[in-house]
Amino acid sequence: MKKTIIYSLFILLPLLGSCSQDNEAVGQAPAETLRFQLVDANAGASSNARRASTNGITMVTTFEVGDKAGLYIVKNGQLLKDNVLLTFNTSGFWTAAETIEATDELSGAQFYAYYPYSATATFDVTSATPFADLVAATVPAANQSGKAAYEAADIMVSEATALGQYNAVTLALQHQKAMVCMELPNSSYIFNNEGMEPYVISKSENAKFVLDENAVTPYFDEASQSYRLIIEPGEASALKTTFTNKGVESSYTATNLSQVAKGQYAKYVIDGGASLVNMTLETGDYYCADGRIVKHNAPTLPGNIVGVIFKLGTTESIRSENGSYSHGVVISMKETKAKWGNDKSTTSEQNEKGWRYWYRNYNLADQNGQTNASKLDESIMVEEGFEVTKAWRAVPEPLTIGGFTLDYTSLMNETLDAWIANNALPVGITTGWYIPSLGDWKNIEAQQTLIAQQLSAAGGTALSTAQYWSCNVRAAGSNWCYVLNKTALSDRYKGVACNSSVNYRFLLAF
Repeated sequence: MKKTIIYSLFILLPLLGSCSQDNEAVGQAPAETLRFQLVDANAGASSNARRASTNGITMVTTFEVGDKAGLYIVKNGQLLKDNVLLTFNTSGFWTAAETIEATDELSGAQFYAYYPYSATATFDVTSATPFADLVAATVPAANQSGKAAYEAADIMVSEATALGQYNAVTLALQHQKAMVCMELPNSSYIFNNEGMEPYVISKSENAKFVLDENAVTPYFDEASQSYRLIIEPGEASALKTTFTNKGVESSYTATNLSQVAKGQYAKYVIDGGASLVNMTLETGDYYCADGRIVKHNAPTLPGNIVGVIFKLGTTESIRSENGSYSHGVVISMKETKAKWGNDKSTTSEQNEKGWRYWYRNYNLADQNGQTNASKLDESIMVEEGFEVTKAWRAVPEPLTIGGFTLDYTSLMNETLDAWIANNALPVGITTGWYIPSLGDWKNIEAQQTLIAQQLSAAGGTALSTAQYWSCNVRAAGSNWCYVLNKTALSDRYKGVACNSSVNYRFLLAF
């Protein structure tokens, strides 16, 4: 799809050899097979030649692999090629659906192109403006939220162009409609990391639009975090939007749209518009209490850093909670020490009454029933701190089974609640704080050197070789704890009774 809206189009037809047996047999030069290349017509053009805007900004269009255009070839009032499909390929060229050779037949021919392609496109070979009916029939849809509808509305056509030197023809496509661009209040990070979605700190919500008296749905461009609507030039009067910003309903009306002519766009920046930060997200970068990200090598560091990003990407469970929690995992700057609960391992009598595997009824699981650290299977340890912490938080408190009431959650809940209260995070853009699983701790240890460096630089509490709680159950009344910098399994993994006081470190994903 087109990344931006303002551009012109060139189709370049360079020479490529393609032999014909018949030509070779009579000694004639082989016909040349044409390749098509589209480039921006505005490249190097003066500002006056570029598409106008209300704020002087010119956008340059690029294409994506798979985009499609249409081509017509006319000679002496006769149609030689009718709506030939051109497809943008991975080499940066446009592939024709049928072979077109540079034969004598093309001498003196006129070339026309339009975008995007339509199998039902109309072309009047007898008219000086052969695309007039196609343009008139292209009515911008009320719902342009999908890229297909948005691009279909943005019809572009060329004028007649003759075949030039080296069998090349250049066709400059011109936009036939107008566009309105609106930036609502929005604070986002646009990452250069391949495949990583923008990270939105705050964004206007529940945005609705009315063009004159009719409800419309613009296309939302992720790269610029702006709304775009293709409109008929010179016809619309006003576009009104209502939206919620930080819980407050606001509205804005863009007027005088009748002055936006063919090939022009009007841009409106509302209440500061989109504040976009382009960066490459890296491990070692800092996460702040207001949701901002600070680079790991920033010359000065703010005082509201809450953690260090030690892993890029998250887990399927985290993303299923909220698809935007996909960027990275953060370890807290500080730590605390407390018990998990007030009771220790269960007695034989309590086990007989149903306490032996009580946790299995609350989506909590042991490490395949293994309680011997030296026999643990590290290959089954996964990043599950987020979902396992949630499972712990759902356990009734206190819990009574078989006439026995035991407390394995109250102090964990108190500790986590206090941490959340004292280390507040923006609502809706992170998972919130959770307790690492054994798999999470393995990831932390893999980045321990980097984490130590960044904690020290920002005044955090260094990780130690003391025991750290994991959220993974060992048995009724005990959890597995993790010890950094240990080689033997029996030294790295410790089963600790819930009424023991152990270090807590917390994570969040965003």
